[in-house]
Amino acid sequence: MDFIRPQAAVLARRLEEPRRFIQAVAGPRQVGKTTLVGQVTQASGLPTRYASADGPTLRETSWVEQQWEAARLEAQDADRRGAVIVLDEIQKIRGWSESVKRLWDEDTRNRLPLKVILLGSAPLLVQDGLTESLAGRFEILRILHCTSRTPAWIKPQAPSAEHGSDDGPVGAYAEGSPR
Repeated sequence: MDFIRPQAAVLARRLEEPRRFIQAVAGPRQVGKTTLVGQVTQASGLPTRYASADGPTLRETSWVEQQWEAARLEAQDADRRGAVIVLDEIQKIRGWSESVKRLWDEDTRNRLPLKVILLGSAPLLVQDGLTESLAGRFEILRILHCTSRTPAWIKPQAPSAEHGSDDGPVGAYAEGSPR
């Protein structure tokens, strides 16, 4: 069984609910943000468009708009539950928050059921737009590294041949964990 963080249940509930807030998944590098969002969106069954701004040439807000437009098409083709757009490393796009605000507000006016998940570094997300441009439109899910005080049953085990990850720890629950 893969390691599932407690925040996964919160995000899963948000995807089941009618569209209300942008979900901002924030935390330091290599804590499993992308893995968590991938697990939750896959389990949701909703059409999902995932895009990462990690590439060195992707620095314009037009990239955000292109990804959003593609996700809008999926949301229009989906049932009433809608679709999801996941924008990873969003803080790397200069002026991203103004574009996201405009696109979110358009979809709200048009009642388009496109649910939005933004991923990025916590200080950069907050510093670069969440608190000002998107005030009242988002909810933050903070993902942190596991520490020595983290209960053993929620600490990830080392990846094995069966379980691998390119974004943070993944593994089995520790023996004796509540399931």
